[in-house]
Amino acid sequence: MKEARLMTKVLFLNVTTHGHVNPSLGLVKELSTRGVEVVYFSSEEFREKIEEAGASYRPYHYDLNIFKNGFNVLLDHGLDLIQDILQQIEDETFDYVIHSIAMPFSKQIAEYLMLPAVSMLAVFMGMKNFMEPDKTPLAGKFKAMNDAYLLEAKKIAETLNVKMPPRFFDLIFNVEPLNLVFTSDYFLPEEDRAFFDEKYVLVGADSYQRLEDLTDFPIERLKSAKNVLYVSFGTIFGDFATEIYQEVFEAFGDSDYLVVMAAHQVGLANLEIPENFIVQDYIPQNEVLKYADVAITHNGLNSMNDLILNEVPFVSLPMGADQPALAKRLVELGAGISLDYQQVDSLELKTAVENIQVEPEYLSNLKQIKQSFLAAGGYQKAVDAIQKYAE
Repeated sequence: MKEARLMTKVLFLNVTTHGHVNPSLGLVKELSTRGVEVVYFSSEEFREKIEEAGASYRPYHYDLNIFKNGFNVLLDHGLDLIQDILQQIEDETFDYVIHSIAMPFSKQIAEYLMLPAVSMLAVFMGMKNFMEPDKTPLAGKFKAMNDAYLLEAKKIAETLNVKMPPRFFDLIFNVEPLNLVFTSDYFLPEEDRAFFDEKYVLVGADSYQRLEDLTDFPIERLKSAKNVLYVSFGTIFGDFATEIYQEVFEAFGDSDYLVVMAAHQVGLANLEIPENFIVQDYIPQNEVLKYADVAITHNGLNSMNDLILNEVPFVSLPMGADQPALAKRLVELGAGISLDYQQVDSLELKTAVENIQVEPEYLSNLKQIKQSFLAAGGYQKAVDAIQKYAE
């Protein structure tokens, strides 16, 4: 009988966005609980959360918030980025690499280290089309960058003797023999099922209670409020359509709601904020959702999962990426209302929020999705799958 190979140390590589880091923290916690040492590369912004989950933090020396700040860092400093990581770990031995599917150069680093790798998907909707980059909204941008990418790729291949993909697109889509997907079979749309073959393990939504800073947030106001409305359009799309904030102010200003609004790096200086609003750059989302009665969201995966797991009915204003597909699936399952962020006005928004809050079938269907997430196996199933893959 073949002896099982036990993981003792894992190299974790991830892009530096909330949407990719947050779902990974529960995985780190489960690995750490089982005695696996995790070395996690990220940015200082996430250091405290990563260390709280049980990993050793290491810094990238380049900005890898690529979906907000752009891809040029990969074209200009790809080899430097890889060599910096390798230099920081040169005296260490690892058993595995775990990475976000979107982590650039993760396959090349695993190949150079001669290690098996596991990928995790923070985005899973529309993957069949995403595999064909000519169909994506970023297709033109990818093609324009390809010549610059090929120059950097040649330099990396010759220096490190690793295989580089022929297209820039493939740097941010790194499928492995094992890929962890943060959703349930029930939530997965029929048209996407064919893509998720035996290489993909569905483990349910991220349910890890992340470390959150309550220092500057007036949580006591929520505890005594009669009706709490939470509004967030995410950390990447928060400033994507700033006019929507005025519609929210007009819809719910001077209403019975205490409105908690996240406005991450959004310039609202020219707008008059109603007195019944709490507007901050950073909102401790998980803590706020314990008191929220209803919400408005861009329907990013993290926010959607947090709302579902906290049983908070919500109205979606999807703005890009996988958000329209996620919102569409919620509507198909009778668990949500989706509005066009470019067309919605304050009256339509107010009516939708009132309907989603008072009509019981929305919350009932939301709870059914939640149960499917909890039954999917979670981080325990994810680590079991990794261990089985290791055998």
